[in-house]
Amino acid sequence: MGWLDLPDSDIGFHPLTGEMSKRQMGGLPVDLATRIHVDTLDGVTSLNILGMGGSSLTPEVLCKLFPDTQPALNVFDTVNPATITDALDGIDLGSAAFVVASKSGTTVEPLSLEGVFRKALHETGITNPSDHFIAISDSGTPLAARAADGQFALHIETPANVGGRFSALSAFGMFPASICGMPVDEMTRSAMAMADCCRIEDDTNPGIELGLFMASNTLRGRDKVTFAMSPGLERFGLWLEQLLAESTGKSGRGLIPVAGEPSLPANAYGNDRQFIRITLAGEPQPENPAFNEHPTYDIEVPNRPEIAGEFFRWEFATSVAACAIGVYPFDQPDVESAKQFARAALESDEADSQASASLSDAMNQVLDTGSEGGYVAIAAFMPETDRLTSTISDLRYAISTTTGMATTFGYGPRYLHSTGQLHKGGPSSVILLALTQDVDIDTEVPGQSYTLGGLLAAQAVGDVQALRDKGRRAELISVDSDAIEEIESLAAAINR
Repeated sequence: MGWLDLPDSDIGFHPLTGEMSKRQMGGLPVDLATRIHVDTLDGVTSLNILGMGGSSLTPEVLCKLFPDTQPALNVFDTVNPATITDALDGIDLGSAAFVVASKSGTTVEPLSLEGVFRKALHETGITNPSDHFIAISDSGTPLAARAADGQFALHIETPANVGGRFSALSAFGMFPASICGMPVDEMTRSAMAMADCCRIEDDTNPGIELGLFMASNTLRGRDKVTFAMSPGLERFGLWLEQLLAESTGKSGRGLIPVAGEPSLPANAYGNDRQFIRITLAGEPQPENPAFNEHPTYDIEVPNRPEIAGEFFRWEFATSVAACAIGVYPFDQPDVESAKQFARAALESDEADSQASASLSDAMNQVLDTGSEGGYVAIAAFMPETDRLTSTISDLRYAISTTTGMATTFGYGPRYLHSTGQLHKGGPSSVILLALTQDVDIDTEVPGQSYTLGGLLAAQAVGDVQALRDKGRRAELISVDSDAIEEIESLAAAINR
């Protein structure tokens, strides 16, 4: 493949003054002359991202916006053994490249996946699996040290002063975009143009306008920032969830992002709502009578490469909103607690012995005690499928139309690196329902005493314990082997 242009990413803008600085705002791809030698990617048919949170959500958005890239772009931000087993069966390992993406170089999920995929490459007869691996991390990390020892074909350094969730326009997002032939030049122009607009010191500044819209509504009690997306931007909601939740959900405050929610009757939306409608030009604009009754902000994305400008707008606006509600946007003080509880559960085999509620009992508690102004966060530590997502959507509809509460949904462990900070540090009105299921198959993690299934179970237990430790309502729920049928039946019963 030879030489490849890779955008630099070490420039940002101060979220309040708009001055150019090397701070924690997202990096901009401003220097396309930076060059990385990537001969090792010659002949690669798939680029596979192993990451969590800010290291993987931008590629997740991009691979849906630009689905027909060469090489193909895949994102693995789960340790569910069924999902990973399917991936091992479906990927041509001999022509695959794997990107271990971790800002700290210590994130347990991508490192565990790295071990699994390295072993699979070795078992196929590949003599040097390291030729298939690329590391993206800050300098001075364990990943950087291992790359220096020859364990990776390439190490790409990321700026230490750009936080993970603000790193969409750094190498975490732009390296995969470059490798997979996405329109990086157009994306660069879009990001630079938006950055210029966010320097303006009047009410035409799109970042300040959006940030103050969200904050002013939140300060009036409308803290449920509800997204309505046109189809091509559906996965953009995952990125927005993390950005808003981790940046603002602390000190008992926060903007609560509600993405992927089914359309509800107008009277099912409480006075805790504000709406943001984002439409990709040429696609149908989302419509809902509630837009006429609640504060609504409209954004049109002119074309797919303009998503880069939206990354910057939202990073800027989120920083403005956080400051306006009185929280510091660039930390995540409550994320570590769930990791500590999960680590303890994993080391003591406590996860398998944890008592769990039935879904119907937990739901009866929600219906009996939930109240408008609160929200139900559903988390599924299960394989991600379109059918399960659709079934959960039916359950969300039933909860909201019955109680008036907003609902959110995420797959574990992805949401731990996304909305998990908000659940523990934001408003105490959250009710977490963590859905778990016995795994039919499991996968050993080379060099570790745990399996992928064991890690997944420990993470579910750890998050529930962390929320309870913070005085939040959280239920660990075991669902049947036919979880979809169980959830469908419950949703139908509630709707009756």
